[in-house]
Amino acid sequence: MGHARAAEYRIVRDLIRRREGGSLQAPDRAAETVIRVLAGTAGLLLLGSLVPELLWAALAASVVFALGTR
Repeated sequence: MGHARAAEYRIVRDLIRRREGGSLQAPDRAAETVIRVLAGTAGLLLLGSLVPELLWAALAASVVFALGTR
C-alpha cells in the first residue's frame, strides 16, 4: 500500500506543479487554436445546414397554430 500512496502523491504533486506552471507551450497553443477553428467551422456548417429546415418547421407550426385557434 505504501508504493501505491507514494505513486498517487507523486502524480498529484506533478499535476499541481503543472497547474501552477501557467501558460501552455507554443505547440500546445497552436494545436488548441486549430481545434477551436475546426470546431467553430463544423458548428457553423451544421447550423447552416439546419437553418432552412428549422425555418420551414417554424412556418408550419405557425400555420397550424393560426388555423387551430379561433
